[in-house]
Amino acid sequence: MKKAKRFTVVEMAGTHYEMGRQYGLQCKELIRRLVQDFEGLILEAKNIQRGREVAHEAVAHVRECAPELLEEVEGIASGAGVDFEDVFRINCSVELFAWQGCLQGVDVSTVPRECSSFAARAKEGPLAAWNMDWWRLWLPYIVLLKGRPKQGPRFLAFAFAGCVGRPGMGEHLALGANYLPYRNGREPGGKNPTWEGPGVPYNFFSRMLLKQPSTKEALRLIASVRRMASVNYTLADKHGSICCVETTPRDYDVLPAPEGFIVHANSYHSPKFGGIPEDKQKEQDPRAYHARQLFRERRGHLDRHAIVAIQTSHFPGKPTGICVHQPLQNRDGITLLSFIADVAAGTMWAACGPPCEHEFLPYEL
Repeated sequence: MKKAKRFTVVEMAGTHYEMGRQYGLQCKELIRRLVQDFEGLILEAKNIQRGREVAHEAVAHVRECAPELLEEVEGIASGAGVDFEDVFRINCSVELFAWQGCLQGVDVSTVPRECSSFAARAKEGPLAAWNMDWWRLWLPYIVLLKGRPKQGPRFLAFAFAGCVGRPGMGEHLALGANYLPYRNGREPGGKNPTWEGPGVPYNFFSRMLLKQPSTKEALRLIASVRRMASVNYTLADKHGSICCVETTPRDYDVLPAPEGFIVHANSYHSPKFGGIPEDKQKEQDPRAYHARQLFRERRGHLDRHAIVAIQTSHFPGKPTGICVHQPLQNRDGITLLSFIADVAAGTMWAACGPPCEHEFLPYEL
């Protein structure tokens, strides 16, 4: 029998500073613990000081594009009794991970596979889904932010304690995402890219996307903002539009969805970025390949339950699959959470922990 485990829900309302302060007060001990442990989890000791500078360089980009989210960070820091810079830095885990990889000359083709995202035009309407995969040690830090800003749309967004958010659902749009190997410039690039410098970090950009009224407006945002990491964004809006967008810090490409659904894991599929063609994905991107086959088997019968079954599935005869149970960067890796969002209904169903072991429970916007 699956376990019924609910996320810690952080209720926030008012101005962005007020929301941040409420958040900081509610999660004070978790935030302090993450601030204390964060750099040791992400960075080698010799890279910590420069890593702090790399994160700080992004502040100006967030201030230009989303100053209200900096006010939120200030509120979080005040409520938790920690420094602004410490809170901002824990919002840059993806970027610092990518930066250190560039510094070390990591072959991007060997980057571990983490997270998968899906969207579909289903019986209920447009649905977006996400599996967040990383180290098991992150699980105690995950919270679900339930925001009701004084100005702007309501949102549900998952986050590590103290962070402003990752994928989730707004009033008009739902978002899934997954890490992509870091690429610099506008070309497919080599195996060892150089660091492109600062931009808007993933956590902040996810919140910016959740404010958008449609996928069309989300694409305009992607086209206009310089980002700081390579990420795939999978979107569904309440009007029925779905889209999948592979991004690098300076460029992006929208992938077609001719079958009425989207699957994506951690490899580029776009020819623009030298992506893996479908006929090679079975070996090189097995989670995307397996998910696509399962979606095709359910074509004409896609609903929330069918997509949840895909999110919880393992490869035939193996203990891991779309629902992950395998080492990631030599640490215990699992699917930390899964959700499926019905943006038109304003409801998200989410599993806390591996979805093959935990129930999907409802959360209302």
